[in-house]
Amino acid sequence: MIVMKFGGTSVGGAEQIKSVADIVKSYITKKPVVVVSAVTKITDKLIEAANASSQGNADETLSSIKKIHYEILERLGLNKSLIGKDIEELSKIISKIKINKKVDNKILDSIQSFGERMSSKIVAAQLNKINVKAQAFNAWDIGFVTTSDFGNAEPLEEAYSNLNNNIKKLNVVPVITGFIGKTENSEITTLGRGGSDYSAAIIGSA
Repeated sequence: MIVMKFGGTSVGGAEQIKSVADIVKSYITKKPVVVVSAVTKITDKLIEAANASSQGNADETLSSIKKIHYEILERLGLNKSLIGKDIEELSKIISKIKINKKVDNKILDSIQSFGERMSSKIVAAQLNKINVKAQAFNAWDIGFVTTSDFGNAEPLEEAYSNLNNNIKKLNVVPVITGFIGKTENSEITTLGRGGSDYSAAIIGSA
């Protein structure tokens, strides 16, 4: 088994994602476990959208986030519906911020999580397109449980055994969200900037 981490620039566009998929395929005999960041600069745009919404209007930033992802999907020949639920959920949270005019670290973590949630789906879909059986996983779905330090969470001890047990059961190439996890109360957390590298190290250790 080998853990392969791909950062934002590596998944920054259609051609880069094609390259990522080809690299993963070349390591298929080593049972790759893939960890991905958000598309380059998307995390910053998500933070910008949250802050803009608290001040009245995030429509322009939200449109930019959609456009970037939809263009990647179009160039890869993948269906836009792949991330439709994520876009819809993100839009609802942004709308709530606009009403409440409040952004805290807990809300910011939830907003930031969408970058990795969308990129993991796109990478997994591209892998399947080149005949590599793959599936996207939010880190929490395979046991990445963390402290409740929003914006700077740490994995709980049980995360390591959870990840080990759950990943070993898979018969697909998992494409796992870096950077994010959930508390024991199912609240979304982030590990802080650079957290996707940290996620990959934790998964490798597990």
